[in-house]
Amino acid sequence: MLVTPDDFVRLKERILDSRQLANEYAMLVFDRLVADIQPRLVITEPGGAAEWYEKVILTRSTIASGTRGVSPAMLDGVAAVASKYLRLLGPEPQREFPFMHSPELRAVAQADWTRLVAAAQREDGKTAAIAAGSVVEAVALDLLEQLPNGEAAKLRDHLNRLKPAARRDLFGRGDLHEWSFAFLLLALSPLGLDVLSERAHAIGHNLRDWRNLVHPHLARRESAPSAADGRLAAGLAEKVIEDVEAWSKKGRPLVVPT
Repeated sequence: MLVTPDDFVRLKERILDSRQLANEYAMLVFDRLVADIQPRLVITEPGGAAEWYEKVILTRSTIASGTRGVSPAMLDGVAAVASKYLRLLGPEPQREFPFMHSPELRAVAQADWTRLVAAAQREDGKTAAIAAGSVVEAVALDLLEQLPNGEAAKLRDHLNRLKPAARRDLFGRGDLHEWSFAFLLLALSPLGLDVLSERAHAIGHNLRDWRNLVHPHLARRESAPSAADGRLAAGLAEKVIEDVEAWSKKGRPLVVPT
């Protein structure tokens, strides 16, 4: 049985149409609907869980007390919040990344975004943080791969010539696929291709240390990211993704500074 937000609306209609519908019956149905749909809600927004639980608790209270004039509107509210966070079961990615060009990198971003959301939901901060870094790297690499032949090397050399403080003491070596995570972000920053805002560039660096926890020799020296860190990582990745997607929609050419 697949419960959807429409089932809460249907319960509302039953309450409105049946004056003889017992409050106890309506409450039991409501509780079953909540129990069935809640595991499929993916909530990563700060305060999202509180929003959901507040709606559920207040609605249950109004149904139990027989406040029929209020409970239908409350059920609409529960349906709205459920629609906001519901993720249907199946193989479809939870985010499409339509602005990416490489099918292979898009698949990586989609898979790791799904992994990020699932990890944040179960409060696995380390997995969420590592997945967030992987998504951002896939998005950055996809954009940089669109540079014409030789332009990536020119961009690398331009960034390496900047004063150490300006480039955060980073130094790029080798071809594009050998660049570090932080150097990829620098390449998209206002000092490079000017795709990311300085704010997005700065917060993107917060993902670097978390992403490095995939290496056991680094992880053993650091405390594991908390559930809150996992949710924060999702937000940081979202900001970088938003900047790249907005830039892509403008259709501007990639211009390497000279």
